[in-house]
Amino acid sequence: MIVDAHGHYNTQEAFIEHASKWVKYEWEKRRYDGMVQAWKRFEEATTAESWIESLNRYGVDKILLQTAPWGSSDAVAKFIKESPEDRFVGLANIDFTAPYISDSVKELERCVKELGLKGVGELYPHIGPWDPGDEKIFPIYAKAEELGVPIMIHLCTEGGPVFNDQRYSDPYLIDPVLRAFPDLNMIICHMAGDRVGALFTLMHARPNLHAEMNGVSTPWYGLYDSVVTPQHIMKKFLERGFGTRLLWSTDVQAPYNSDFEKNKVRGHIKDNHVVKLLEEIGASEEDKANILGNNAARLFKL
Repeated sequence: MIVDAHGHYNTQEAFIEHASKWVKYEWEKRRYDGMVQAWKRFEEATTAESWIESLNRYGVDKILLQTAPWGSSDAVAKFIKESPEDRFVGLANIDFTAPYISDSVKELERCVKELGLKGVGELYPHIGPWDPGDEKIFPIYAKAEELGVPIMIHLCTEGGPVFNDQRYSDPYLIDPVLRAFPDLNMIICHMAGDRVGALFTLMHARPNLHAEMNGVSTPWYGLYDSVVTPQHIMKKFLERGFGTRLLWSTDVQAPYNSDFEKNKVRGHIKDNHVVKLLEEIGASEEDKANILGNNAARLFKL
């Protein structure tokens, strides 16, 4: 089974509802207005039929559709329910900044038990911002652990400037959560990007931490240049035995064959970039199968 562990489901209505509260400065308001139109285009490009066509074209069996922080849990659940094929896995948008955390706990239970969503994500602590290691939100983590659903979280420097407080992009912020909830599986998106060293250290110490691979194909912002290559990074992770804790992904906002995602498809699917990378470092067939789908299937109970 081939599973894309990081796609998005977007509607303009949900974006307006969930994103407007984070606008703080006038220059952010100007950027926000442009993003509202972008989300309209994403929505128009996203139909079940176009998605299924894309998945079939590139040999992907299932894709995880993440909706947080801009999306609607009900909208993604409706999209999946109305799809003619069982190809989509939905994640819930849970508010970790709500004034009453008990409401978020109840919402998580509703999303899993009533809507059939399989996890939470993609969380963005730098938007808000909020501290993912704050004990006052631990009841949400406790409920996720109880329900047996993973949480996907973005903990790396964010390229776009809007809404972002980079102090909250540090992977070490979730270490208290990993320690307090050893049966809660957490997945750091993009292999922590420019903070991959912190990810490596945390994965060594915390067996309930995982990572998805979007972002590893090119070290971010030229930070590593030719000193540390993607091959070097992946080899270190596999040598440490992390092959059962890495998930392949694309981070697409719309179907692969849409005009928005041509570059991502070229880098992640069409040219089999991740497969080539794994072959170049001599990854075992078992590691390749796990990374391309088995790990996601196990974590999300597909």
